[in-house]
Amino acid sequence: MSHHFLCKQQEIIEGNPRDFSLELESGKFELFLVKHDGIIYAYKNQCPHLGIPLNWQPGEFLSLELTHIQCSTHGALFNLDNGYCILGPCAGESLTSLTVEQRDDELWLQLDSLIPITEKVA
Repeated sequence: MSHHFLCKQQEIIEGNPRDFSLELESGKFELFLVKHDGIIYAYKNQCPHLGIPLNWQPGEFLSLELTHIQCSTHGALFNLDNGYCILGPCAGESLTSLTVEQRDDELWLQLDSLIPITEKVA
């Protein structure tokens, strides 16, 4: 199982998501980490409706109230803890969750979680 170092755990602060851009063999991959109720969640930085990045500026992913992830293009709102869309044109869909492993105080992205499920089953 392959992993990629992202950052130290203490660098992810509630109300202040952090985005990452990785150069992988398959190309550029964008993701972000968001902390909610002390738990860190990782999502692919891609709106399920249009396939575009969610943020309007680096690190800017949240609604004004800091209660939801918000798509900068059409305002869709997603739950912080599961990426489920509760409002907008992609209501009922979800962001792509990624697996992050904590090693001591470091966060590592599990690269196997980037492979679409259809490719994993062989």
